[in-house]
Amino acid sequence: MSSFFSLIREAKLLEDEKEFTRAFNVYAQSESHTTDESSLIKIKAKKAWCLYAVGNPKETESLFQDIIKNYPSHPLSITVYSRYLIKLKKFKSAKVLLQKSITYFPSYLENYLLLASLLKDMERSEEAIKVLKKALSQEHLSNGRGIDRKDIWAELGSLYFSRGDFNSALASLKKSLKMVEPEEFLDYDLLALCYLEAEDPENALTSIRTHIQFCKEIDPETLIILARAHCRLGKLEEAANNLIQAYSIEDSLYLKAADFIDFAPLLRNGFFTTLENIEWEEP
Repeated sequence: MSSFFSLIREAKLLEDEKEFTRAFNVYAQSESHTTDESSLIKIKAKKAWCLYAVGNPKETESLFQDIIKNYPSHPLSITVYSRYLIKLKKFKSAKVLLQKSITYFPSYLENYLLLASLLKDMERSEEAIKVLKKALSQEHLSNGRGIDRKDIWAELGSLYFSRGDFNSALASLKKSLKMVEPEEFLDYDLLALCYLEAEDPENALTSIRTHIQFCKEIDPETLIILARAHCRLGKLEEAANNLIQAYSIEDSLYLKAADFIDFAPLLRNGFFTTLENIEWEEP
């Protein structure tokens, strides 16, 4: 087993160095060291991507087809091929394949998430929401890549928010938050935006401060959310300082139409005339 992992590590290093032909050969060598179906599917998919990287589309397609043919009872075979189809922008084919997979393997979480992500990219968020709700209706779900129900609720929150259904977004994110330790939740910034839409600036401020506490880098978008919460609470000096800090990161500031109302007091007192490079999104 140790030689198997050594070969996998070697192959991944070669991939990182863009030595794809050598990586292919090492992956091929590793196949004889395991009988685990999941591992074999992943290795064969890696070999296919190596072929793709060196410009052999026919061989790449052939290898992915072999995976589907040789491992029809394993949902991961569909996952790896669907990712390839998505890379080729064959979205309809990937969608059909993933829908079939969900029918045949209703407990396999990863393909629900992959299909929902694909539908979201196709601007079919309503269908994506239905897919995730179907996943949550399953009594048992296999975890994929460390992903579980908390991630489905978080993704639902994001989808609801993008559709303007802020109450559902807030409810979904709060369910996700209850399933993890506070430092493991990755969507405090989106949660803060939901609280702003719900006219709850106190909780918005708490959420965005928690986001800042746990994230490694503060970006302008985070500081703008913080400024919006401060403005809602009448803390104009704090809001101005947040915006100056955001401005200093790139020597410019881009503000969305939704920010107009929150920053109205700063517009009135002339704060924005002190900053040169400000771009406002058209309402």
